[in-house]
Amino acid sequence: MTSPSLKGHPISIEEMPYEHVFTPPIRPCGDQLDDRSFIERLFEGKLSALIIRGMLSADQLKYPVNALTQGGLSWGSPNQGMRGGEIRTIGEAATPCFTAFTGPSPDRYLESASHFERHHQAIFGDFDLVEHLSDTFSELFEGRPATPPLFHSTSTASSSRHTSTWLPFNYRALDAGTQIYSHHDSHYRLPIYESLEDMYDRESVLSWFITLQTPESGGALTLYGLWGSDPNPPMLPTRFLDTDILERDYLKAPLDLESGDLVIFDSGRHVHRVTPVVGETPRLTLGGFMTPNMQRTQLGFWS
Repeated sequence: MTSPSLKGHPISIEEMPYEHVFTPPIRPCGDQLDDRSFIERLFEGKLSALIIRGMLSADQLKYPVNALTQGGLSWGSPNQGMRGGEIRTIGEAATPCFTAFTGPSPDRYLESASHFERHHQAIFGDFDLVEHLSDTFSELFEGRPATPPLFHSTSTASSSRHTSTWLPFNYRALDAGTQIYSHHDSHYRLPIYESLEDMYDRESVLSWFITLQTPESGGALTLYGLWGSDPNPPMLPTRFLDTDILERDYLKAPLDLESGDLVIFDSGRHVHRVTPVVGETPRLTLGGFMTPNMQRTQLGFWS
């Protein structure tokens, strides 16, 4: 039972098996469930998180987990030097990090994007995960199209206008003792978002990821009842959010995610974190962000 003394906004979580995304359950009257506006409800703040169980099957996970754990791939360390927060990544993310407080430069991001197909082939083989994601996100957004946005940039290297697409996702590994500290995702003021098409909504952002491998323990995504827009959040002298106070005083919801599960959550509103990984098995995920266009007729997703 939740203590009535805990502070913050309510946290609502729904879950469904992957097969119900495309084949909704039948109501007692014989009709199919017709409300497929899960992502719309997330954007509107009516839902905090949606878990899709078994987005990737055990057989679909074998190849990528082996590729990510057996060596031979080049991992980056965007938070190198951040004690306890040194996440490993393959592919850039349009976020601030310990080695680049204002996010990656457009040239660096585009260089990373140029390697996406090679990395994807090495990790997933011939399985087209981008199409799999596009189809799933579209179905959860009432059939509206979902694709990585175009990336518009003036390349300093070539001094010319360059158009490509944003990375659909990046890969992340959390090793023993590593966590993602409490934060919320409101990154549109970073310079790199000048390369996001004007048609996209910059007031909304959701995060999503698929768990590829769970650790022995820890590594839990935890949502808090504190919103990024709330005044006077509990802060440490280091300007990090005070997680001890969040754990003690605020509503919270640790999400129980298994390998193959997809989660989409309201990371622009809810402060959230990933708890420290315990044991020698790394937590492996892939994921990114999403937002609709201003008319809510299509969805963009990127890393």
